[in-house]
Amino acid sequence: MRRFLDRFRRFERPAPPERITLEAIGHVRNGVARPRPRGWERVVSRIALLPEHAARARGLDAYSHVIAVCYLDLAAAAPAKPSALAVGGVETGILATRSQLRPNHLGVSAVPLLGVDGAVLRVRGLDAIDGTPVLDLKPYLPRYDAHPHAAIPHD
Repeated sequence: MRRFLDRFRRFERPAPPERITLEAIGHVRNGVARPRPRGWERVVSRIALLPEHAARARGLDAYSHVIAVCYLDLAAAAPAKPSALAVGGVETGILATRSQLRPNHLGVSAVPLLGVDGAVLRVRGLDAIDGTPVLDLKPYLPRYDAHPHAAIPHD
């Protein structure tokens, strides 16, 4: 009965943190030494999970695609922190681009999962260079993640 009544209790959200500490669950391995703006579609990468996270990937091999969240660590040391970039000749706010020079230097990519071998996932098209820390992996779910009628500029 108590569990039933807990649903109706008022929820007061605590203040959100201003700083967040994250830890890598693995690293990208692909031999790509430098960031580049294009040409990722054929790059095959391995995501090598740290041993303590290997069991957390159980079941991912049943999916055709995964969403990888990475920390673009080299971008954090970039001297320029632009608020805008020129995209197709149009000045565009950094949050409206796929640039790695974002305020929090996060990369999020939905990529085909080619295989899983223990603590190593093989993916294609992940736009992250060798050694990039991986923060999270999620299965790609078309009913939530695909938006076939999404609009994009310059298309």
